[in-house]
Amino acid sequence: MKTGLRRVSICVAALIGALCSWVAPTAAVPPAQRVPSAYLVFPFIESTGFRDTRIQLVNLSGDFQTVHCFFVNGESWLEIGFIVSLTPYQPLSWLASSGLFDNTSGTAAPPFFGQGELKCAVAAPRPELQFHNTIQGRVTVFGLDGQTVSYGAVGFQRLTDGDYTGVLALNGSTYAQCPRRLHFDVVTESPMSSSEIILVPCPQDLLLQIPTTTTVQILIINEFEQQFSTSYSVTCYDRRSLSEIADTLNRSTAGTDTAQLIVRGVGAPVLGLVIDGVSLLGGFGTAGNEPSFAGGRSATVILP
Repeated sequence: MKTGLRRVSICVAALIGALCSWVAPTAAVPPAQRVPSAYLVFPFIESTGFRDTRIQLVNLSGDFQTVHCFFVNGESWLEIGFIVSLTPYQPLSWLASSGLFDNTSGTAAPPFFGQGELKCAVAAPRPELQFHNTIQGRVTVFGLDGQTVSYGAVGFQRLTDGDYTGVLALNGSTYAQCPRRLHFDVVTESPMSSSEIILVPCPQDLLLQIPTTTTVQILIINEFEQQFSTSYSVTCYDRRSLSEIADTLNRSTAGTDTAQLIVRGVGAPVLGLVIDGVSLLGGFGTAGNEPSFAGGRSATVILP
């Protein structure tokens, strides 16, 4: 009897050992938002004779932080790099058209023009996580006509200790993954409303200046839950009106005032923003429409 019990105990122990040695794969999850992050992406920056952008960064930690930022022009695909130094708990704000120079901190943000995206990564002074996940950001794009678009940066947290190298592995292990899908609720196009969508690939190689191209698939669902789909190619930076994407985003065709867009990059995950344009007090107003995220997908960002 004792021999039988010993055998059963050995089998149970072996089974428990096998279960403990099996490690479940990391669930694919989108990056958490509104939390202190190590890497920020602002998908829409505009600095022209008619529009400008106020950029805001804040250091949420009690330590000095160095942040490497890169403005990527959406037309030339070339980047302008600069370094921002933040004292403990410091908020910092500047206009894209005028830049910023601070003798005390050494911050030198050059002016930049055109439209594109801005990326900022924390060059942590120490490898522990609390020195990486320290910043948040927001921008407001505004024009002489009074129209504004304000939104929060997409934030990616560092997930494991380690030194900053300029190579950001957004794989759900080193850094948070990119979102697999973007979900937008939009106002359909009409004579009284006209909206735009901006998409940028999540992976990028700014070191070798190799632009990323991906096909984007969009599922359109109107208020009657009728579904339509379309696709187009995005290289580096893409901005277009909803009416350019599909006729089903016109109110006369969709038959509803609003629709849901589910956006998925095929070759690479994407980030983006919708600019809602609606009739306002007898004029025309705009607003930033940030997506919700679903799922996760790995990508790599290489910074100079």
